Amino acid sequence: MSIATRPNVLFIPNDDLRPMINRWPEPQTLKYKYMMTPNLDKFMDDAILLTNSHVQQAVCSPSRTSVLYGRRPDTTHVYNLYDNTREVGCADCITIPGIFTAAGYITVGMGKIFHDGHASYYDDPNSWTDFNGTTTGKDGWFLGQDDGPGQCQPKADFWPWHEGDISELQASEQGSGLSWRSVNESVVGLCQDSQVREHGLMWMRRLAAAQRSALVNGETPQPFFLAVGLRKPHLPFVAPSSFFDLYPAADTQLAPNPYAPWDMPAVAYASEELQSYSDVAALGFTGAINETLPDWKALELVRAYQAALSFTDSNMGALLNELKVLCLWISTIERCVLMTNDDQ
Repeated sequence: MSIATRPNVLFIPNDDLRPMINRWPEPQTLKYKYMMTPNLDKFMDDAILLTNSHVQQAVCSPSRTSVLYGRRPDTTHVYNLYDNTREVGCADCITIPGIFTAAGYITVGMGKIFHDGHASYYDDPNSWTDFNGTTTGKDGWFLGQDDGPGQCQPKADFWPWHEGDISELQASEQGSGLSWRSVNESVVGLCQDSQVREHGLMWMRRLAAAQRSALVNGETPQPFFLAVGLRKPHLPFVAPSSFFDLYPAADTQLAPNPYAPWDMPAVAYASEELQSYSDVAALGFTGAINETLPDWKALELVRAYQAALSFTDSNMGALLNELKVLCLWISTIERCVLMTNDDQ
């Protein structure tokens, strides 16, 4: 029996996920048969799969703003990673979580939902249920620790534009600014997405318990909108070593044609972010059209991206499985448990 009279919603956006999923349907059937994505494979069997849905702009904040506000970038006026649409284009617009809050839902978010910082005033606090500032705003929003050993973001002081010595960066125990890393979570602690996953599971259990308590007391359970934002497989490609083990280095392959199509605009080719990492910068890579990385480095990055994607698949699977453990699967809008992606 459904716990809530209105469906609960679990929303799982992620960052920079290409459709490299084992059972991705036609016209690419078996193209990614080497990918280990059992949870996404299973979810596609249960969900509505949109294979022709495209981002409004292939940049994180403009894309997330467009999705979460339901407006095109030429309405939000957000084209970079800093501007906030409430200042430049859409001051009184309501967001997706805001709609659910206004409808009487308990709304809780964590991880990367909106773009961080000024671009959203730290995830648009007015869009969410207010728990006395403990779950919203700069001090309350849970992001997970992101700058320690093994975490999924490099420590800011170690990024190349701080002009540190690369050999010291690579040897540092605090964070290396490398483009990828295989870590042992039992030694260095949970990666940032693992922390967010655990926080999401804690909140799911708490919200389910509140609904059951309401039923016991003869009250109508309050439905929830729970948003758990995962950062991987965004750069840097950091993931627990078990996910690297899924992809033997000897089996990793590069694209048969690494060069750009004719008449492709320069902005579409390279990532300025990629060459900001110390290991890539050390190679003199500038990101110019048809400039390629050495094969050995490209193979490292392909394998690390695959591992990061399987890491995200595992985290999503943990969240979906907990819905079933808590008997919430039937009462949850499964099509809203979607791996919404921001710029692919």
